[in-house]
Amino acid sequence: MDAPTGAIDRSAWEEELERRVTAAYRGRYPLVIVLLDLDHFAAYRADHGREAGDQLLLDAGEAWRAHVRPDDLLVRYGDGRFGVILSRVQLRAAERIIARLHQATPAGRTFSAGVALWNGSEDAAALVARAGEALEAAKEAGHNQFVVHGSAPSTVP
Repeated sequence: MDAPTGAIDRSAWEEELERRVTAAYRGRYPLVIVLLDLDHFAAYRADHGREAGDQLLLDAGEAWRAHVRPDDLLVRYGDGRFGVILSRVQLRAAERIIARLHQATPAGRTFSAGVALWNGSEDAAALVARAGEALEAAKEAGHNQFVVHGSAPSTVP
């Protein structure tokens, strides 16, 4: 368990993602990974202090958990970064979930997001790597963007 947010941590994420990729393969249903990065989180923490940064992480985790479906999984992935596993969802529905998360982001903050739809055969590490590439593209596009792997950046709806 991640202390600042109450979300599960990265090692639990990796185990659960492996399990969900296997289930998606067996059930032949879609799986989407979203990596969220609070924009300029390090600067926020530097300006407001560690306690304020931890509070922002806690508030973001609580707010976002309220806007994902019960079977989805929100995890603290690292520093200002979170991951979301969306099972049985197509990209359009994932974009609607991202929009809800954006609206719920606390303290007037924004995030950048990378999105990857499981291709039906790749392993969990490859799927996360593609979401990570998309996240980096979103940040390079100017933050407050999301990128679906293989697509152009879009402003968070």
